[in-house]
Amino acid sequence: MQTLPPLSSSHIHIADDAVDRIPSIGTGAYAHQQRLEKPGLSRYSTEEKEVEEEEDGRDVRKKQTFRGKYLFWLAYQSIGVIYGDIGTSPLYVYSSTFSSEPSRDDLLGALSLIIWTLTLMVSVKYVTIVLRADDEGEGGTFAVYSLLSRYANIVRRDPREERGIKMERVKTNELSTGSKSARNFMERSAFMKALLKVVGVLGVSLVMSDGVLTPAQSILGAIQGLEIVKSDISSSTIVGTTCAILICLFLIQPLGTSKIGSAFAPIVIIWLLFNLAFGIYNLVFFDHSVLKAFSPYFAGAYFVRNKTDGWRSLGGILLAFTGVEALFADLGAFTRRAIQLSWLCFGFPCLLLAYIGQAAYISQNKGAYSNPFFNSVPPGMFYPSLVIAILAAIVASQTMITATFQLLSQIIKLSYFPQIKMKHTSRTFHGQIYIPWVNWILMVGTICVTAAYSNVRTYLFAVSARKQ
Repeated sequence: MQTLPPLSSSHIHIADDAVDRIPSIGTGAYAHQQRLEKPGLSRYSTEEKEVEEEEDGRDVRKKQTFRGKYLFWLAYQSIGVIYGDIGTSPLYVYSSTFSSEPSRDDLLGALSLIIWTLTLMVSVKYVTIVLRADDEGEGGTFAVYSLLSRYANIVRRDPREERGIKMERVKTNELSTGSKSARNFMERSAFMKALLKVVGVLGVSLVMSDGVLTPAQSILGAIQGLEIVKSDISSSTIVGTTCAILICLFLIQPLGTSKIGSAFAPIVIIWLLFNLAFGIYNLVFFDHSVLKAFSPYFAGAYFVRNKTDGWRSLGGILLAFTGVEALFADLGAFTRRAIQLSWLCFGFPCLLLAYIGQAAYISQNKGAYSNPFFNSVPPGMFYPSLVIAILAAIVASQTMITATFQLLSQIIKLSYFPQIKMKHTSRTFHGQIYIPWVNWILMVGTICVTAAYSNVRTYLFAVSARKQ
């Protein structure tokens, strides 16, 4: 096959609508693609001027920056892909935290922990700080390792990838004295190179394992919700229905992140708006005094009062932000500003009020902690909320599926995985990819996990233990 030379992006400025793509040459993460310019069209003479690409001469794939309608479109898509997992946590956080009726002080302590966990771990740590540690727009644990490899010669790459992906070492005179010393140490120490490699690969492996576990857990939990309506439904029916839905979910993956995210976003938006509305309702009609949990005093007093049992109950509290790693892992598909916009302006306030409202209801109704979401639903809203909850839990599976595709493309780029076929599914958003072979492996894995667990409570125990 004849190899086509890459065209320099510094000499050609074109709109995505004026691009005719041909199949990629090679199978690497960022394989060369030829772009054909159509006469009379320029990126700066069309509405595509709202899409910019930052050029630093390092990679064939350029980091994209979006603004205007494209930024809001990406933020909308990210809601449908990223927040399905963390967004469905209100279904089980309180029931997983308490094994018996909580006292008012313990309830306020747990709510305070949830509030500050979402604020510090998600809003401050991930959304504000971690999302900035990207490598040419890519996120995830291995992206940090890839970024580090630009500053130090710690990776031995496949020659085939080196021809397709340019990785320049930062010049010595651009580094501070401390950075020079650190780079020299990493480049000369075989132990440090091996340690960084192990940590990077282990981090990716843990996130990718969620690509198998999360779809099984979320859909299994959603179907088990039917027991509320039909208590005599058999376990085999639940497992069989779950497997059928999983197969359908993986069959639609070739459509691409953009189409799937746009289709799933309304479901997650309605689900989060339900949580927002129910939270405000319970806060107004039951116990608005739970707002005092914004004081971190109640979180500290919770541990002092409960001692060892308080620390053990953190397994349930941590479920409030399960799936937060997807914000970073899916960065390459959406961009930092889109994720920050969707979380801070929509996801965060909806979830915050959901947990506050549930606490307000639990404080006035004994036994409500066992099924906090459905017990706190306003009158007449049970069946609509049940349908939306099931759909939202199914959508939650997409979060880690997309993250798995993004992470695998990164480890291929640094030659830690054999080159396999991958498809770029969007003309506008170049970071959105689909990997057929991985998709079918994930499908088989999730079906096996579903059959093995057969009950979501067993899975939740495993997840909370791992996160501790």
